[in-house]
Formats: sequence, structure tokens, C-alpha cells
Amino acid sequence: MTTAHRPTWAPAKGHEEQGGARYFGPSRQYSSRDLASHTTLKERKDGQGSTRDVEARDLKLELEVKEKKHEKKRRLKDDAADELRYIEGSAPASGRKDNAEQRLQPRAADADDDDDDNDDDDDDDDDDDDDTAELMAELERIKKERAEEAARKKAEQDKMDQAAKSAEVAKGNPLILKDGGSFNMKRRWDDDVVFKNQTRSEPKTQKRFINDTIRSDFHRRFLSKYMK
Repeated sequence: MTTAHRPTWAPAKGHEEQGGARYFGPSRQYSSRDLASHTTLKERKDGQGSTRDVEARDLKLELEVKEKKHEKKRRLKDDAADELRYIEGSAPASGRKDNAEQRLQPRAADADDDDDDNDDDDDDDDDDDDDTAELMAELERIKKERAEEAARKKAEQDKMDQAAKSAEVAKGNPLILKDGGSFNMKRRWDDDVVFKNQTRSEPKTQKRFINDTIRSDFHRRFLSKYMK
């Protein structure tokens, strides 16, 4: 009696081992699948987030540094957005001071200066007013140029869309083509073949299934063709 059907590694040894006719003690050999594979436990090394590394870190200081970096980056983004809104003429973000306007507009003269510098202050005020007027004029000119550019691009896009629609309509309607078009239908590639439509005159037989070889349609046609 064979033991090859047994899902073990011992049957390959024949009758001298398990399943044979001999009596023997327990085998001291083991399958490689029965051996222990992982016998040591991996431990965290320095720099891999061990408990000692975590205790040595100042988490509060790291959090404060990250918060300061984030706040600085957010302020830069908000200032850039406010400057762009001010240049385009829209209102700044709600709840924030218009920093862009403060940067563009010159600072007012200091009111705590001595009386001896009144003339200089007047000159500075005049210069500041001139600078402010020039800045406002420059902003108006930029806004006007942008509006004209947007209107020009929109007109060009509308013109291109209209031309594309006209061309599509002209191609789709053969009656308005300039060259008159060709109304001849294309012939099929198999119109001039020799053996075309050979089975058109043959009667169409209705397919049916009869569970009897003698009474089947194929047998009847066979007898009609070869036995009559």
C-alpha cells in the first residue's frame, strides 16, 4: 500500500520510514518548514524614533518654530494677495488692513518735528501729494490697459468662433459649397466581384431542431438529393 497521497515529506523515504512495515522510534529529522525562521526580535536603533530619541527632543520648541514659519509664510501670501487686489482695484480681504495701500502711499510728515522744519515739511507734503497722484494715475493706466486687452482678446475669440461655425456649416451643407460638391455615391469594394449574391435565389430554410436523426431536415435533404 502506497503512502504517496499523504501530505507529508516522509513518504519519499519508502518502506524504511513512516508508513512502511518496520517499527521504529520517532524520527530526529525535521522538515525545513517546521524550523523556526525568526528567532531574534528587531529593536529600534538611534535615530529611528526610539523612546530615548523622543525624550531627548524638545517637542514644544519644535512646535513653536513650525508655527512661526507657518505664520510667516501665511503673512507673505496675504500681503501678496492684498497688493494684487489693490492694483486690480478690488477691495482687500475683510478683517485685514490694506498693507498694499500703505506700502504704495507715502507716509505722512511727522507732526512732532520742530518749527524750524516747517518749510521742509511743506515741501515733503507737496512731493508726497505728487507721488500719490502719479501712483494713482499709473494704477488707472494699468487698469485701462488690462480692460482694453481683455476686450480685444474677447473680440478675437468671438471672431474665431464665428469663423469656425461658418466653416462647419459650409462643410456640412453641400448646397452652399463653392465647387458644387459631388453627389455620386461611392461604390463598394465588392460591387464588381464574380461570385456576388450567389445564395440570393436559394430558398431560405427555417432552422429547427428535431431529436430524431431519421426525421431531421438534414436527413430529408440528403435522401432527396442522393436517394431519389
